[in-house]
Amino acid sequence: MKHLSSIAAIISLATLSACDSSDMPIQHADSYGYITFSAQSQKILTRTNPYEAYNPQRHPATMGVFGYQDNEAADPIFRNETATYNASTQSWPTPKRWADYPNASSFNFFAYMPHTEGATLKRTLNGTGILSFPFSMENATSPVIFDTKAAPIICALPISKGAITTENEDRVINLKFDQTLTGYSLSFRLDAKMNAIRHFRIHSVTLSGNLATSCTITRSYTWNNATNSWNASEIGWSDVQRAEFVDTPIPYKGYGSKAYDDATQTAIVTSAGYTQWGSDFFTIPDDAFTPKIKVTYDVELIAEDGKTMVTRKNATSVITLNKDNFGNLTTGKTAMINPIRILIQPRYLYVLADHDAYTGHLLID
Repeated sequence: MKHLSSIAAIISLATLSACDSSDMPIQHADSYGYITFSAQSQKILTRTNPYEAYNPQRHPATMGVFGYQDNEAADPIFRNETATYNASTQSWPTPKRWADYPNASSFNFFAYMPHTEGATLKRTLNGTGILSFPFSMENATSPVIFDTKAAPIICALPISKGAITTENEDRVINLKFDQTLTGYSLSFRLDAKMNAIRHFRIHSVTLSGNLATSCTITRSYTWNNATNSWNASEIGWSDVQRAEFVDTPIPYKGYGSKAYDDATQTAIVTSAGYTQWGSDFFTIPDDAFTPKIKVTYDVELIAEDGKTMVTRKNATSVITLNKDNFGNLTTGKTAMINPIRILIQPRYLYVLADHDAYTGHLLID
C-alpha cells in the first residue's frame, strides 16, 4: 500500500509541474488581437504631471484616428477612423487587427477628439505629417463652450511602434492629448470705497461682439531620423469665422457658499473678495476676442436694523474686454484658465447715492 501511495504522489507532482509549465497558453484580453488605443489628456491649470487619465465626464467620447504602416506605405491603416470609448475596458478599440499587417516593420498613429468629418492627415516627403480638423461651436449659437466634452483636443505626439513580433508585447497605443481652446473665468468684486454695508446682487452676465464661431485646428509633426522620434509644432488656428452676438448669456452657477442663491440664481458681490459668475468657459484662441461684458444687478443696502434694502434694481453696466485693461490675457495659450477679474469702482463718492451703474475698473493678476 505504501508503494502505491508513493506512485500516486509522483503522478500528482508531475501533474502540478505540468500546470506550472511556461508552455501553458497565455490568456489574453478579448481586445488583444485588435489595434486598441488608450488616452490621457492635458490637465487644466497645471504643468506638474501635465497629463491625466481619460475621464468620460470631462472629455470627448469619440476619437478620430489616422495610422499607417511603414513610412512608404501607400494605403493608410486608418483614414479618420472613429474609435469610441469602451467604459468596461477603459480603452478605444477599433475593428482592425494587428494580424492584418504581418509584413509591416513599423506603425505610426495620429489622433484627435472628438471625431469629426473633414479631418485630414497630409504627409510630405520629408516625413512631416500635418493633422487638421474643422471645429465649430455647437449650432453657432454661442461663442463660448462650457462643456469640456465638446472641446477638441489633439495628440501631443504621434505614436511610432515597431512590428508586432512577440506574444507578450504591449499592443495598446498609448496617446496623450493637448487642449486646443483658451479658458476663462469671470469674477467680480466691489471696491472698498463702496463700504461694507452695500453690495451688488448680480442677476445676469452676457457677452456681445463679433466673436469666433469656427476654425480649422492644425498641428504638424516631423520625424527626426537621428533620434527616431517625432517632434510637434505649436497648435495653429486658421480660417477663423466670426459672427455677431448680442447678449449671449453666461449662465448662473452656484458654488455652495453664502454668496450664491440657487433659488433666485443670483450672486452677491462685496468688497471682501472676488465672486465668480458662471462656470469656466472656453473659446477659440483669437486675438479679436474683445467682447462687451454686460452685468445686470441690484444694489442692496443693509439698514441699521439689519434689513436689506434695494436702492437700485436691475441696473446694468457694460465694459469691453480690451487689451489696455487685459494685456496679460494669453488668447493662444491652452490648458490654463485666464482670470477675468472686474473691480466695480465708483467715479465719485456721491455716485453711491444715485448712479451706481458704473462701468468699473478691470484688474488682472
